Amino acid sequence: MRETADTRHDKADGPSPRGRPPGATRKGLETRVRIIKGAREALEEGGMEALTTRRIAASAGVKLATLHYYFDSKESLLLAVLEDLIDDMDNAYRQDVSLPKAPEDRVEALIRTSWRYIQRTRNKQIAQTELTLYALRTKGSEWLAARQYNAYIDFYGHLVFEDDSDEELRQIGRAVGRQMLIGIDGIILQSYALQDLSASNEDIEALIIAMRGYLRRLMGERAKTR
Repeated sequence: MRETADTRHDKADGPSPRGRPPGATRKGLETRVRIIKGAREALEEGGMEALTTRRIAASAGVKLATLHYYFDSKESLLLAVLEDLIDDMDNAYRQDVSLPKAPEDRVEALIRTSWRYIQRTRNKQIAQTELTLYALRTKGSEWLAARQYNAYIDFYGHLVFEDDSDEELRQIGRAVGRQMLIGIDGIILQSYALQDLSASNEDIEALIIAMRGYLRRLMGERAKTR
């Protein structure tokens, strides 16, 4: 493989053991972050059509050879973008609200926090939808859509309970997270298409009522079996 400026920097940072992955050094990690940021910007500003290697490399300030060194396929880069989007969502949620202890109240707080985040990240939401559609339409990339949705379900599910170390509670959290995601996805598309904030706010209130009731039912069924 031809040596690039970034790989030379990686070597300068210290010895690289055999098999060490690209981006394992400080300089390498910084370069990897720039590439992911460049891909996110391209995706959010222009959709999948804009997600070309040349545009990403230009946005990241790296050469094409460097881009290919760090990410050997479009799917591997999209997976890194997906993980970055979820990290961004996680940080935003945690800064936005301190979740209550009661599970039903936590579900309500999560939905309200999600809705506030959605309203201020329109391009990001559309980019995530386009990422799903790309994965479903591209033969051999279907796994990326499954990874994407499992990550979202895990994200919501893990936050339903203050402590989800109990396997049964973890499964209940995932079930609630899955239903929350169904509702939130629908509200996102409808709100952007109809541009009716009042109706979307009503839909969020309806989703909260439904999710509180669903969680209450699941917890009641759990209590009966104990």
